[in-house]
Amino acid sequence: MKNFWKAANFKGHLLTAISYMIPIVCGAGFVIAIGMAFGGTSQDSLVMGKFNFLEALATLGGKALGMLPVIIATGIAFSIAGKPGIAPGFVVGLAANSISAGFIGGIIGGYVAGWIAVAVIKFVKVPSWAKGLMPTLIVPFLASLSSGLIMVYIIGTPVSWFTSWLTNLLQSMSGASNLIFGAVIGTLSIVDFGGPINKTAFAFALTL
Repeated sequence: MKNFWKAANFKGHLLTAISYMIPIVCGAGFVIAIGMAFGGTSQDSLVMGKFNFLEALATLGGKALGMLPVIIATGIAFSIAGKPGIAPGFVVGLAANSISAGFIGGIIGGYVAGWIAVAVIKFVKVPSWAKGLMPTLIVPFLASLSSGLIMVYIIGTPVSWFTSWLTNLLQSMSGASNLIFGAVIGTLSIVDFGGPINKTAFAFALTL
């Protein structure tokens, strides 16, 4: 079992994805913060000519932060499978977003997409003339199709239910419950001094 966890490298792939995600979070966070600090409000959609500058900033930043499941899924799949993992990671992240599986769905989907892409590379044999199509067409297509369907029809429902339950639970906290939640997040943030637990707690709290 120890060798399995080491070979799977769950932590390494997650940290790689988080390292890609943090600059996007920072950029989008500053954009939305500037817009809302001066009176802008985040809207459901951007409509040409219907937004003032501050509303546009707040909305663009909010939309970017809403793509975090896609970003984390793409990063994990890329870490596992390289460039052929980018497309399936992106697709499964969009699927997680569309069915409200959230950040957790993006993480799980990224691993699924990456491992399926690796399996396609390893086990799918093609004629010599088609080998050039493997990284750009065959692997992305098969892995995107498989991982997207798995997310929508297998993983998505329980993860979406859990994400909804967890979000509602945290949003309903008040008083002493907030103190407990803050203490837990604070402890996880300092326990390993910027290591994987810290980064995971940061990403979890930020996406909430």
